[in-house]
Amino acid sequence: MHKRMIALIAAAAMIASPAVAQGVDWGSIIHTEAMNSAMEEAAREGTGQTRLTPRQSAPSVTSALSQGFVAQTAPDADVPAPATVSARYKPSAQVRQKLAGIMGDAAAKQGKAQGEEMRQLVLSGKALAEYQRIAPTFGLRANDAIDAFAFYMLAQWGVANDYRADFSRAQVSGVRQQAANAYAGVAGQLATDALRQEFAEMLVVQGAILSGAHEAAVRAGDDAATANYAALARKGGRTIFTMDPTTMELTDEGFKQKR
Repeated sequence: MHKRMIALIAAAAMIASPAVAQGVDWGSIIHTEAMNSAMEEAAREGTGQTRLTPRQSAPSVTSALSQGFVAQTAPDADVPAPATVSARYKPSAQVRQKLAGIMGDAAAKQGKAQGEEMRQLVLSGKALAEYQRIAPTFGLRANDAIDAFAFYMLAQWGVANDYRADFSRAQVSGVRQQAANAYAGVAGQLATDALRQEFAEMLVVQGAILSGAHEAAVRAGDDAATANYAALARKGGRTIFTMDPTTMELTDEGFKQKR
């Protein structure tokens, strides 16, 4: 057993603590704005289509991910071997700049200061650097969209369930396997290094922000804030899991729906 990956990476996310402490609803911003913006861009660039609205194009990626992931969580479902699709990418400063704009513009809908803080959080790369430092301990790799997706699912589920136990390497491996199989269904729409980086870094930052806020509340003994962040994660989890994350348990085979 290892120390909790989410709690460790959360320390880096606490660079956003001033806004988080004020109760800014980062979770709803990210799920409804930044995710759609980035996924819309991925769908447009990956397929050569003309620009579509988030409502039109985002589901082509997010729904496919959700459906592919949840299909593996049925109590009696056998999780197949990880799909042999590459999600590696060579990171670019230009892509990170673009992502900072997407997520900053989304956060700015709650205030100019919040938008600037989000931009600086993304541009600093601190949460990503902490993820890259710690993730190998759990068998996850840097600069890999599948591994970033697995981390995000663990973060979302962990906060939704107010999970404070350790993650085992086997549990993380099981989730990574589910993530790889789900990702295979959208790999064609994330066909460039730039799109894979945008997708991956957005998920790592999202997971770090939410888990960082939750971890700060836990450490402060603030039960009301802890419950609030868990509620946000359940709300977001219904989008990516297509069900309440509290109806799922973490096993060595990944996430499974409770009987």
